[in-house]
Amino acid sequence: MSHPPTPPLAHVDAGAAPPLDRPTKFWYGLGQLAEGLVHEGLNLFLFFYYTSVLGLSGALAGQAILIALLVDAVADPLVGVWSDRLASRFGRRHPFLYLSALPLGICFYFTFAPPAGLTQAGLFAWLACFAVLTRVATALFNVPHLALGAELSRDYEERNQITALQFFFERAGHGLAGMAAFLWYFRPTAQYPNGQLDPAAYPQMALVIAVAMVIAVVLSAWRTQARARFLAPADPQARTRSFGSAALGDMIDSLRNVSFRVLFFGVLFTYVALGVATALSIHLGTYFWRVSTDHMLVWGIAAGFAVFAGLGFWTRVAQKLDKRPVFVLGLALFTIFTAVPPLLLLAGLFPARDSALYLPLWILTTGVIAQFSLAATMVTGRSMMADVTDEDALACGRRREGVFFGAASFSSKAAFGIGSQIAGFCISWVRLAPNALPEEVGPEVVRGLGLTFGISIFALCGLSLAFFTRYRLTRERHALVQAALAAREPGAAVARFAPDA
Repeated sequence: MSHPPTPPLAHVDAGAAPPLDRPTKFWYGLGQLAEGLVHEGLNLFLFFYYTSVLGLSGALAGQAILIALLVDAVADPLVGVWSDRLASRFGRRHPFLYLSALPLGICFYFTFAPPAGLTQAGLFAWLACFAVLTRVATALFNVPHLALGAELSRDYEERNQITALQFFFERAGHGLAGMAAFLWYFRPTAQYPNGQLDPAAYPQMALVIAVAMVIAVVLSAWRTQARARFLAPADPQARTRSFGSAALGDMIDSLRNVSFRVLFFGVLFTYVALGVATALSIHLGTYFWRVSTDHMLVWGIAAGFAVFAGLGFWTRVAQKLDKRPVFVLGLALFTIFTAVPPLLLLAGLFPARDSALYLPLWILTTGVIAQFSLAATMVTGRSMMADVTDEDALACGRRREGVFFGAASFSSKAAFGIGSQIAGFCISWVRLAPNALPEEVGPEVVRGLGLTFGISIFALCGLSLAFFTRYRLTRERHALVQAALAAREPGAAVARFAPDA
């Protein structure tokens, strides 16, 4: 059976484009600050705010967050196809950046500012509505912004620099939102000794984050607008085709690839585990570990630096080992140092709370070592997905990176929503009362919280590790795939890095 030829690249005179200067790279990367800010707000604070501060049922809060993430997961690939097809004098990507900025800020703020006196049904409806709107606004910005990053340069090394800037600003957004919360808005008061239980803190924090997001998005779009005229225009033939059925067919077809199927489900269970860990992190710190706001801040700073150190370390390790063992080793270590410490505390094998070793060991194990290990999955996961697209190109005869990374984005976001839902059921199962002070929570609730957390992380990460034992696309096999592609399609090595390939 013959394979269809690879579609020709959209024409653009890349030689006419001036070199990409450092200010343009900086302003482009700044846009990802918004992604980090919104994710820190939605993933870390939102679940705790609605369950432990506003009193919404954990199950209902988890369902609302899951609905929002599922909508976002579906929106991502559709927005990607839409931005590929858009023809405007501002280019394909920039109109989305400009139009998403204000809705993103407004919807994010109102997510954290529900009217007073809402019932359980009212809180659920408010959370579901504005979480969905915020996620859709995020997709309208982030997907075209990431696509723009791939188009800004065709140089292989320069693209690494652009990707590094994306990650730097995104992690900076996470860190700045977390530091602002624990340094200013969650400060203990006479009325709220645990500042994270103060309901007035969240709308104030959300307003500052929303303004910062809008500024970052607008500046990034405005300061990179001049590059749009050097980027590939929309393909006129592609714009005449309906992309709905084609996108669904390609996604279903992608699951026939064994390597992708293993990677898809392995990463899915990893993100479910991360969803549980993130959604319950403040609950665990407040009620199980019973640490102060300042201690949570120190934990977050230490964990953040550990991730950056881990990225450099695991990148070097992956050059000597293969990608799969690096991913597996990192995930296994993350599982052990995330799930075991709570179980050790319950078994009486962790230092007591009044011990001088209690806080340092808690920060070292669950923060530094766990997050340092998790960086191994960041280094190798997306890289393995890129390898799978080469294997798919050899099998089907055309490049479909968008299909695979769209499916991967769907997997991660849907899984994070499922993790939030599991966290909601955990809160309901252990019967953790809303607005409860740590000293008011009974030992059976504390024990249940630690047990359900530890068991959930073990089970979910264990499923992920089981899938990765079946991943077979090694360095040697990938070299054979690349050689076969080069032999069949001499221009493949160039087309792989070209815009819209």
